[in-house]
Amino acid sequence: MVSYKLTVNIRFIRFVLLTLEIVHVQSAFRHDVTPSCKATDGECTFDFHINYIMSMVAYNRTSLQGFPVYFNNGTLFKRTALPEGNSSHCCENTPLSKKEMEEVLTIDGNYKFMYAINNQFPGPTIVVYENQKVKIRVYNDMANEAVTLHWHGMFQSKTPWMDGTSMISQCPILPGQMFTYKFTASPTGTHWYHSHHGAMRREGLNGAFIVLPQIKKERTDIPKVDNDVLFMTQDWVYKKSDAQAVAEQNWYMLQFSNNLNTADCLTSKFTYDSSLSTLARPYTNALINGKSKSFSNSSTENQKTVPLELFTVKTNSSNRFRIINTGITGEYKISFDEHRMLIIATDGFDISPVWIDYLFINPGETYDVIVIANNTPGNFWIRVESDEVLDAQKNRIKPNASFAQLHYQEAKSDFPESKNRECSSSDPCVMANCHWGSKTMSKWNPHAQCMSVADLEAPSHTNVESPKAFQESANEFQEFFLNFHFSGSDQRLERASVNTIHFKNPPEALQVNPETVDDQNVVCNNTNMDQCGEYCQCTHVIKVATKKVTHIVLLADDGLTKGTSHPVHLHGNRFYVLKYSTGEINETTGFTEGQNPDIQYSPDFRSAQWRNSSWKYGNVPGINIENPPQKDTVMVPFKGYVVIRLLADSPGFWLMHCHLETHMDIGMAVVLQVGEISEQPIIPKDFPKCSNFKGTKSPDKSSPAQKYQNFVQLSNVKATTQVSKAGGSDSYEMSPSSYVTMIVFLVAFFCGIVVFSSILVFKQYVRRRGYRKIDRKDKVLFGNKH
Repeated sequence: MVSYKLTVNIRFIRFVLLTLEIVHVQSAFRHDVTPSCKATDGECTFDFHINYIMSMVAYNRTSLQGFPVYFNNGTLFKRTALPEGNSSHCCENTPLSKKEMEEVLTIDGNYKFMYAINNQFPGPTIVVYENQKVKIRVYNDMANEAVTLHWHGMFQSKTPWMDGTSMISQCPILPGQMFTYKFTASPTGTHWYHSHHGAMRREGLNGAFIVLPQIKKERTDIPKVDNDVLFMTQDWVYKKSDAQAVAEQNWYMLQFSNNLNTADCLTSKFTYDSSLSTLARPYTNALINGKSKSFSNSSTENQKTVPLELFTVKTNSSNRFRIINTGITGEYKISFDEHRMLIIATDGFDISPVWIDYLFINPGETYDVIVIANNTPGNFWIRVESDEVLDAQKNRIKPNASFAQLHYQEAKSDFPESKNRECSSSDPCVMANCHWGSKTMSKWNPHAQCMSVADLEAPSHTNVESPKAFQESANEFQEFFLNFHFSGSDQRLERASVNTIHFKNPPEALQVNPETVDDQNVVCNNTNMDQCGEYCQCTHVIKVATKKVTHIVLLADDGLTKGTSHPVHLHGNRFYVLKYSTGEINETTGFTEGQNPDIQYSPDFRSAQWRNSSWKYGNVPGINIENPPQKDTVMVPFKGYVVIRLLADSPGFWLMHCHLETHMDIGMAVVLQVGEISEQPIIPKDFPKCSNFKGTKSPDKSSPAQKYQNFVQLSNVKATTQVSKAGGSDSYEMSPSSYVTMIVFLVAFFCGIVVFSSILVFKQYVRRRGYRKIDRKDKVLFGNKH
């Protein structure tokens, strides 16, 4: 077992100007990929403390004060309040020391209340080897928020309760509690982790999770890598919280600006095929490894002066960039000026190397690329562009661009003067993970090749795993059509759903309380929806039989003229992407205008099927069953479909949802129950459970004498009552035999209380073994190895 040194200050201080609780911020994120433990270590242990932070704030340990930070003429200052009662009543402006500058979290130069793990943003990077045991103790040091962490891309084979999905695999970790995640790291590749309770992912609760292959099992069909780095990008809105963005989506307010004037309506922007952009507004910049800079003349000096992320390379070196989109709404097009990318993996799965110029990446996806530093030594822009290329009137606009910098070690550090790649007939461009189709992209750039994820191929050493054989019998094959869409005939009231069912969390975590699936007042699917009207909200669960080839057709259509594509993520499994098909494209404009002709929907879009019935049982023409790529997240095009296939061999409750947090949190999700309850792994006895709060009986308002009589009657105590009148008052006497009966009853009642109390104490002890207070003796060292 390996331990790491961790220094955490969990004391809260009061930031007077903003009346927010903050803690000391350590800008400790490093983008290089370094193993957290040795390949021979059996278990790697980490401590994660989740707390509140504030960007652009310096913290003084001694005085327990926070000071706002600002730039002036290239120097970083902090504003420190003078002692109370000073006649000037003003602030001192003090330059930051070198140590203070390293500890300030600058982000994009704006003040933003957010979350952090171990006071870092992005969170600590976990780098382990395949099949190593991982133990992560998560301490919820927040005052107001519950939390869980989902290990995105981990199979969780035989440990589905460690998936980290709130109210599906576990109960949320409440403030002051600690929960320990234990699982085996598998499969290899670039993965990540993030919160999966409420809307917190973009605002600090995410980090990289890298699983390296065991020694001597590395790939030999790609260039040897000299430099291995993280490239984590995400959308960023400093003016509002993620929770507000989700609420506005639920209220259908995303088309309004902050001031909500009706004149500001119709601010939506569109992508290449005229489908709606997924970016939530007001959008500012993308972050790269938690950093961003504004070049706008209207920006503040803070926004203009904060640092960019800088990647230093050596001439002729081979550099692996592990690109992860950790955002909640934004799709991005990534490119390296005057350099090409060799794409080698996606979602941790190896693919045959392909040289590309542009990479589209959606929230939840990961892509690994190699960049060869073979240009003249200098400085080059790395561009992260949004997919918003049309305004509300469908006029062409420039996409929003954010930047990082590729710096050659042999050159002088300076701002780049590099140019973006231009495509030509003699030197065409290649765009990877392009979900709009070649007809659409040819209207934008006739000299660019648009490759969907289904055009990528598995390398030869993985082909033996491909789903080559068709299963002609329903006993060996199962097929589902899942439509991720906004349902409702009235566009003002449409709601996020899967097959017209709006997902609602159950009152109990399904994995630890599996009997909940038998409660039809909680759980539903399209076989028992007769009682539902146009709007139906419940815990949507679909049963999937084990050991069958599972064919799923992912759809994104609701009959409306405008809508979005949806990145769909499946927990605990990877799937083969066999086919990718867009909606009906207008040949003149390149815009999506109609449904894909292969699919036949029911009038309410609650169900779908192949229009050609001969396509059943996987007999779909044009699918790749020889060397398809594997993914855990795939973009489903607006009005199109994606055919995926997996072997349902991992029993458990697995969430499948749109990875746009503004869609998932308001209902675009479904649970796949793989296997019967009897087939699922037995949950540990000490695993914490949660349940609904049960109702209580109405209080008894009768008089004390009447309560006593009721007590005697309910206890079947037969008393002989003699009534005599003395002094004008009534008196009650009981026979000797009745007294004996009453004493026996009271003794039995007292013993029952003792037994019942003992059971409660025992249950409390067992429950706290899963969620318990922080034990200072259990502190794990995080940092240098010991």
